[in-house]
Amino acid sequence: MDIRKALIFDMDGTMFDTEPISYRCWRDVSARYGFDLDRSVFDRMLGRDNLRIRAICDDAFGPDYPYDDICREKVALQLEYYRSHAIPIKPGLLHVLHYAREKGIACAVASSSPRTLIEYLLDKTGVAPFFSVVQSGEEAAHGKPDPDVFLMACDKARVSPDQALVLEDSESGILAAHAAGIPSIWIPDLITIPKDVQDLAWTCCYSLEEVPGLLAKGDS
Repeated sequence: MDIRKALIFDMDGTMFDTEPISYRCWRDVSARYGFDLDRSVFDRMLGRDNLRIRAICDDAFGPDYPYDDICREKVALQLEYYRSHAIPIKPGLLHVLHYAREKGIACAVASSSPRTLIEYLLDKTGVAPFFSVVQSGEEAAHGKPDPDVFLMACDKARVSPDQALVLEDSESGILAAHAAGIPSIWIPDLITIPKDVQDLAWTCCYSLEEVPGLLAKGDS
């Protein structure tokens, strides 16, 4: 692969090891309302947009699940946790970011998370200055696995999709990148995605540490 003009990062599970934190918050807030949101339900939510997560909860719990209230309280609880705890950064993140800066490659975040969470995590971990584009799926007409969030990130970074590279851990993210016409690297996190979706990615890396070496080969 030739050298990329932009790297587009998913956030939760790719940049930061925050999926387990998100699960605990969903589970704990749901329990306040008398619902048992177990891992099987949460795994279906991974990487999905708000509309699809709502549908997953409706399917799991029925119409009595107060999604809007629980979602709002979950985000607040997650922010409260982040304010009082260190944010676990995925191995290799800083390596990739410094490599991109050295090579003049733009970096973007394109996440299904609310912008408040994205910006807070970028600021707290000190990596915000590396990113010229921050795109929340909440601001897209259709979230992952539709391509909108990645296409919006490309537009803001002023690069064509075929000049970018998506770094993703989720099935919906790989599907969204494929739909956008953007090559992707699958970086496994909590769950293994189906083989037919894995095959849509350009390649698989088991850590962000591997990414600069792959990019350097394309630049040689």
